[in-house]
Amino acid sequence: MFRFIQKNYRLSIRDRLFILLLLLTILPFLAYRFAIDLHRIMLNNQAIVQQQTVENLALILENRTDLWALQIQSGKPTRLSHLNLNNSVLWVVNEYGQTTYVVGKLPDKEENPDTGFFTTTGKLLIKTLATFIPYSLPYPYPQSPQPEITLIRHSLNGQTLQQYRMDSDGNPVSLMSATPLMVQNRIIGSLVLEQRMETLFSDSLNYFYRLIGIGAAIFFIVIVGAIIHTASLSNRIIRLDDDVKKTFDLKGRLTQLDFPDRQSRIYQDELSDLRHHIYEMLKQLGSYERYLKQLPKTLRHELHNPLNRLSMALTLLEKETEHHQLDYAKHALTQLKQIIASLSEATSIEDSLHSQQPEAFPIGLMLRHYIDNILVLHPDYQISSDLKLDDHVQLLGDGFMIEQMMDKLLSNANDFSDGKMPIRIRAAKIGSQIEIRVENSGPPLPKGHEKQIFDGMTSMRALNQGQAHLGLGLHIVKLIVDFHQGSVSADNSQFIYKGQNLSGVSFKILLPIHKLA
Repeated sequence: MFRFIQKNYRLSIRDRLFILLLLLTILPFLAYRFAIDLHRIMLNNQAIVQQQTVENLALILENRTDLWALQIQSGKPTRLSHLNLNNSVLWVVNEYGQTTYVVGKLPDKEENPDTGFFTTTGKLLIKTLATFIPYSLPYPYPQSPQPEITLIRHSLNGQTLQQYRMDSDGNPVSLMSATPLMVQNRIIGSLVLEQRMETLFSDSLNYFYRLIGIGAAIFFIVIVGAIIHTASLSNRIIRLDDDVKKTFDLKGRLTQLDFPDRQSRIYQDELSDLRHHIYEMLKQLGSYERYLKQLPKTLRHELHNPLNRLSMALTLLEKETEHHQLDYAKHALTQLKQIIASLSEATSIEDSLHSQQPEAFPIGLMLRHYIDNILVLHPDYQISSDLKLDDHVQLLGDGFMIEQMMDKLLSNANDFSDGKMPIRIRAAKIGSQIEIRVENSGPPLPKGHEKQIFDGMTSMRALNQGQAHLGLGLHIVKLIVDFHQGSVSADNSQFIYKGQNLSGVSFKILLPIHKLA
């Protein structure tokens, strides 16, 4: 199951990095959640502070009314640093519930001083997130339609109480605290303090908004930098992949090395070093491939004259003396010539395929003529053919190369056949392709070698039987099939021949039919 997911849901490096960046976008929502929780804590703390303030003012009125009167005459009824009477109202109520003194003012709307760029940014961010994730703050006191009357009534009964003044939408406008005024353990009135919600924790909340704004700016810079770095890194990897692909053709062969390496680069990092190392590796690989391609021709050219002289010397020596070792020497010389011819055969065919111009020819007619000729040239072959191809079915390519392909397949089938049934050659039209099968009974292919046998220098023969086999025959078959834009495969199969169940190997070649214009 895990392999299936890996195969069908491939994530590139760019995808993974962008997923990581997407996960980082959770941070603003976490900051928003933290801001709401801090807002709640500050709301509760400020409510406690206001309650303590009104209680302290009541104690001053109870014990030092003379000092309170002097402060009223001076125009500064209180000097408490945390109480701003420009944004709050203080009421003194007598024992009958009548207001006898009011000081301070309560603005109709929030004053918006210039709080700075980061504070404004943080506040805007919180409000923007609030439109997507609405929140509500807990107001721990029971509310009433007329909080002033409720507070005064309870405070005249000896209770200290707090309530919020709510607007028509149910949102708090201000916080009101009331406490009783007592003289000699007798309630003579009530003290009420009302303060707008904005002024309860404006300074502290502005500091927090500023922190959110700075954090948002840093987060934005980091995200933009990460996106640029991710895109740049991904593009460099894609360019490296494209450059490597361009150095190989569709057949996997190394083409002209057009791989930019030491250019004026901005980056000097591990990826640039990897690019340079790949460039050096491809350059060495190209040199090695060119050397291997030229080696068979060089060997054939350089060894041709010495082998001819050695052959002539053996012939003359055979006329002058008789020795059984001469036959071994001649046989070894023949094997050496065959090895050199086999080495150069694959390279010659590959070179000719590159220069060959494909032409249309009737594949069915060609195969029938080929089988007739092969039965004459190789009477030792046991062949059974079944060709279901019309003469008008044509193939675009080279008929001579197809004959060479069939030669290699039949030679391979004859070498491995156990003789229990003839080698079968079948050909038929399947859709828009031609299917050619060459089947023989005999030992099966080793497991896992069904594709490996088409590589060069790969042979499954345990014994050479006096002949040199370099494993190039099926490799040549693969080269010819690729030139005709087809496919070749080998599988172990079961056959029924004269009532016997036989095991063996089946080679299948699929070639596209040429469509006439």
